[in-house]
Amino acid sequence: MSTDALTALHARYPDAIRVGAGCDLPVDLQVELDDDAILILGDRVTIRRGTTIQVHRGATVIIGNDVAIGENTFISAMIGIRIGDGAALSNMVDLHDHNHRDPTDADLTGDRLVPWASGFGGAPIIIEPGAMISKKVTVTAGVRIGQNSTVGAGSTVTRSLQPNSVAAGAPATVHRRFDGVLRGRPSSPSITFAWYGTSIMQHYEGFNTRMITQADLPDVGSHVQVERWVNRGYVHRLHTTWQTRWPHLNLHLRNHGEGGATSRDILQIVREHIAEHTNPETTVTMLGCGINDVWRQFQGRQGEAVDLDEYSDNYQQILNLLTASSRQVICIGETPLGYDDTIDVTAANTTLQQYNAAAAQLAADNGIAFINVWDAFTTTGRLLADRTGISLYSDGVHLSEHGDALLHDLVDTHLSTDNTIGRLTTYPTLERTEARRRYAAWFADDRAAPTTRTS
Repeated sequence: MSTDALTALHARYPDAIRVGAGCDLPVDLQVELDDDAILILGDRVTIRRGTTIQVHRGATVIIGNDVAIGENTFISAMIGIRIGDGAALSNMVDLHDHNHRDPTDADLTGDRLVPWASGFGGAPIIIEPGAMISKKVTVTAGVRIGQNSTVGAGSTVTRSLQPNSVAAGAPATVHRRFDGVLRGRPSSPSITFAWYGTSIMQHYEGFNTRMITQADLPDVGSHVQVERWVNRGYVHRLHTTWQTRWPHLNLHLRNHGEGGATSRDILQIVREHIAEHTNPETTVTMLGCGINDVWRQFQGRQGEAVDLDEYSDNYQQILNLLTASSRQVICIGETPLGYDDTIDVTAANTTLQQYNAAAAQLAADNGIAFINVWDAFTTTGRLLADRTGISLYSDGVHLSEHGDALLHDLVDTHLSTDNTIGRLTTYPTLERTEARRRYAAWFADDRAAPTTRTS
């Protein structure tokens, strides 16, 4: 772009556009800025012919240093788009941080039938430093593409991608990962996993520092004092697995599992904890209950037992509370009882299957995923039955290390197949005005910076 053309652009948008040093811009670059819109280009930005940058009222587009943008690319923001340093967009890339809302009665604003009658919803698009977006890629609202990641040609990216990923397809999925050097600490959302269930989730173990300090292990036969109880088991294993798999994320674990809890008890626990421990923007909540409802019946502890009708009612109430306060709820079926000489285990498991079936149906009715673990446990347990010293159970009900490993794999496989992390790190699409308010802080510092003009 010539000095005269750049001067004309500044003259047209004197307080809305900032262009850094050494930029190479085409003479046919189309820039459209509405009131209170801001466009910021860093140093040495290269843009090829036929590209359009559209920034609607109140929105922000920030293009970092050394960014390369190919021909006929379209960038349109109603909320905000940030392209990090050294990122590259090939030809005919489309970035839209917004889309039409569903034309429902709640969203329509008038009787006139026009495409924009239902208004718009949006969420920021963030392309981190060093990302490579290939030809004819579409990136939709709320997506963050991690550092160094590559998106294959013709893809549609609808879910966030972690750093150092190679993704392709419509919708784009990750095909492989690599060990790239990350610059600085990636700014990614925190994700909180809240767990509600029984001792299967709680899995208390006694803890003493010397028991895990290899250089100071106590002598065999000596005594150590239990310092505290800690949550271990499959929930702890999952958290460590996920944190090491996604080291760029801040993962938080809140384990509200309680030994001996029935659905009646868990409903009360959820009521007490939900306001304090959930965040609708980041939380996935895991729910599993029913084993104690049944076990108490067969133990003759009828005052604590919960029949199927009450269990179903409790389960629905729990789902109502969790879905209102979490971005996602996942239900986990109960594991079968392994052995208990004091009860009829076969009859108890037959009843427990009925409770699992009720939970699965309630989850389906509420559009919630249900992880069925029963078949895997019965099959694996049968195959391990002849192996001396190996069991899925530590005491017939609670899980051994092998049981924890199996449950870990079943839940982990579900989250990986369902791309749960990708969806949790994809920002919620909100009504246009609400989205600008909710995400305003993401761009506030850049908008407040003084206007500079470089020719």
